[in-house]
Amino acid sequence: MNNRNIQLYVLARFISLIGTGIQTIAVPLFILDLTGSGTAMGIFSVLTILPAIFTAVLSGIIGDRKNRKYVMIAMDLARGMLIFILALLATINYFNIYILFIMQIFLSIMDETFSGSSIGLMPELIDNTVLLQANSLKEGFDAVATIIGPALGGVLYGLFGIKIIFYINSVSFMLSAILSYFIIYKSNLVKKEKLSTKIFLREISEVLKFLFRKKGLFQLSLFAMLSNFLLVPLFDLIMPYALKKGIHFSSQQYGYITCFFTVGLLLGNVAISLYLKKFRLKLLMKIGLIFESFTTIIMCLLFLPIITLFFKGSIISLFIVMCIFYMLIGFFNATLNTPISTNLQELVPNDMRSRFFSIFGLLTQVAIPLGSFILGFTLDKIKYYDLLIALSLIIAIIALIFLLKACDEAYEAEIITK
Repeated sequence: MNNRNIQLYVLARFISLIGTGIQTIAVPLFILDLTGSGTAMGIFSVLTILPAIFTAVLSGIIGDRKNRKYVMIAMDLARGMLIFILALLATINYFNIYILFIMQIFLSIMDETFSGSSIGLMPELIDNTVLLQANSLKEGFDAVATIIGPALGGVLYGLFGIKIIFYINSVSFMLSAILSYFIIYKSNLVKKEKLSTKIFLREISEVLKFLFRKKGLFQLSLFAMLSNFLLVPLFDLIMPYALKKGIHFSSQQYGYITCFFTVGLLLGNVAISLYLKKFRLKLLMKIGLIFESFTTIIMCLLFLPIITLFFKGSIISLFIVMCIFYMLIGFFNATLNTPISTNLQELVPNDMRSRFFSIFGLLTQVAIPLGSFILGFTLDKIKYYDLLIALSLIIAIIALIFLLKACDEAYEAEIITK
């Protein structure tokens, strides 16, 4: 795209995501090397998630009351400085697990505050007619960063240790702040009214009332949350169990298979940006929903003993088939989720966009561990392949209900607003 603001926005995001990806992989390895404790890794994970959950709503309110660009720059600079302090402490050997835990609380809060403003800013930088293309560009670069960051993280930590990781991530945030500074943006949202408990509750109430009043927005949000409730545990919990414990793929093979999902996401967003951008959101969402559901069912059927027995003579063939299906699901996931994100951005007014997406993200974050707990418990009770097939069918039924019952607004905001 030729839009300078979007180019700066996407590049800044890309650089910071690579730095974050490097640190996200390296820090758990460092904790394990330092303590040898799974409990310590669990505590770090909790200190990453909980502050973000508690800060989510406030970050959305800040994003709707302050200049979003300046909030993003402030959070990038603050995170860069904080991680630079960690790097210095590691350099002079005055660094321990407790300092890391405390710093992570502040980093998690800053991450969420940045996110609340960032997600609200992008639609302001571009005309609605090319919003789908801009989202596909952003998601495509996100996918590349998701591949590069973790890959570099493991290698760099193994070669140079944790201090280099901190220096690199600190620089990535500083570069992100510099690029964001050059985005041309004038905010009309700044509210000088002092934030109080009453105003805090009122601003949350405004979003919830709007959500329940807009039928299409409610249907789309409910569908997205239900999908996350089932799909994320399916791919992050049950599928790893099935591939490693059921089919006996190695950890390395499993890692390669999951990379193909990200490759599919990248290809799907490239296809949208180059070839499918002229299609209506409704058509893209329907294609993505139908084919993702169908492909997921077929892939889950491959785990049936009678099917896996067929591949016993050639485990490589099964590995290749799984890679292809993961890539196809990633591709169709992009043709579904990118239009969904675009329509949500168009449905929600600018003056409550940060609040809406922060609350939406909070509900999604809560739904995922709840789904993981329920399905993890179920996994101990029934065969993994039966659970995979049952889940894929339930997801397909939810998709079918959405296809049959969703109003036009759930697919395309402009249909209503014309």
